[in-house]
Amino acid sequence: MKYAIALLLAAALPLHAQPPSQFRASAPVEVSGKDALHEVELPFEVFRDARRDLADVRIFNAKGDAVPMAWAGVPPPQLESSPPIELPFFPISTLEAVPGAGAPEVTVRAADGTLVFLKGKQAAATAKSKPRAYLLDASKATERLRGLVFDWQAAPGSEVVNVAVESSDDLKTWSAVGAGSLVRLENAGRTLAQPRIEFAPLKAKYFRVTWNTPTFTLNAVRAENERRGVAPKRHALSVPGKAGSQAGDFTYDLGARLPVETLRLVPAETNSVLSTAIYTREKADDPWRLFATASFYRLQRDGAEVQSPPIEIGRRAARHWLVRLAAGSSAGAPPSMEIGWRGVSVIFVAQGEGPFHVAFGNAQATSSALTLDQLVPTTPTAMNIGTAKVGAVRAGPPPTRWEQIVGEMNPRRIALWTILVTGVAGLGFMAWRLAKAK
Repeated sequence: MKYAIALLLAAALPLHAQPPSQFRASAPVEVSGKDALHEVELPFEVFRDARRDLADVRIFNAKGDAVPMAWAGVPPPQLESSPPIELPFFPISTLEAVPGAGAPEVTVRAADGTLVFLKGKQAAATAKSKPRAYLLDASKATERLRGLVFDWQAAPGSEVVNVAVESSDDLKTWSAVGAGSLVRLENAGRTLAQPRIEFAPLKAKYFRVTWNTPTFTLNAVRAENERRGVAPKRHALSVPGKAGSQAGDFTYDLGARLPVETLRLVPAETNSVLSTAIYTREKADDPWRLFATASFYRLQRDGAEVQSPPIEIGRRAARHWLVRLAAGSSAGAPPSMEIGWRGVSVIFVAQGEGPFHVAFGNAQATSSALTLDQLVPTTPTAMNIGTAKVGAVRAGPPPTRWEQIVGEMNPRRIALWTILVTGVAGLGFMAWRLAKAK
């Protein structure tokens, strides 16, 4: 019975917190400032030496206490836009054709639609005619536009100008796209300005601007490009290939179970096109599993080299990759594999005294991470999250085969199996004792 109790206690050990000495690798974590919360990206070695589910990752303080932490999750895309562009503008003295005078004369470059000349032919038009509208040339814009920023000759004091904006691609048919007020207020030496007119993003060659005041003179106008979501930056890694066991097979070892998001094969020779099937596996002795099919190229065109862009593959975590060429494809030397991967970050509480360090590499550890909602107080005041940096990893000996097997199993399942085996062993021992007593 004593042995059974000892086994049960051993099975329960993985369910409790372990001190830093029970983790195979660690790295210093440098916090910035005195904020309570800090975010740190885990080093490359975590994907190589930690458990597959990263349940053994801990943040310790100087005293050796594990501090509260949570997985940061995938950051949302950042909205960015390219710099605004200056638009050429032309004043026009009438919006309608005057009978007997003809319509305004417009000259457009046929190649790209650029407005190069505009002249009014109205009978009433003179050199002193005040502009009734401005025609803006946006034919050079390469992206959709989301607004216009005006610089105009504002009257001294306060001025509010109501402006309407229309768009057209042929200078004949106009559609209203937006309207608003341009504001410039001066008081006690201070100036308040609102020079923007926003509208739903669109692509148009020309804009027409009208207003409701007696005079409105433009100095310049800029167009704002549509804001686009930009994915967080990825790490890049180029991996050389090795010939596989079959003809047309090439294998790649990333060195760790990295969460790959983009992939590209670069043929060793120019003017090559590779049609491939891509396989992955967790360990070197696992069977290969088909993941995707894709084609890659490296060609010469007009004296320059053109390569296929990386393909987006979602998020695939695997260390070993196999590329199998389709019939008719020939690569010669193994192509190199270029991957893009995004790391994993944790947010932790800088509890206790520093220095802090991240530890990992314990096959029997269970996850101690909280949810982000549990870690970050949901108060009306947003909390600042500082950025921490991780230093060089101090690694111990690699895990044994038994530790790798244990690390791939659920610790609670290990405890249940231990209890079951112990019970069976106990019953067998009791049966043996009873048989011996007879």
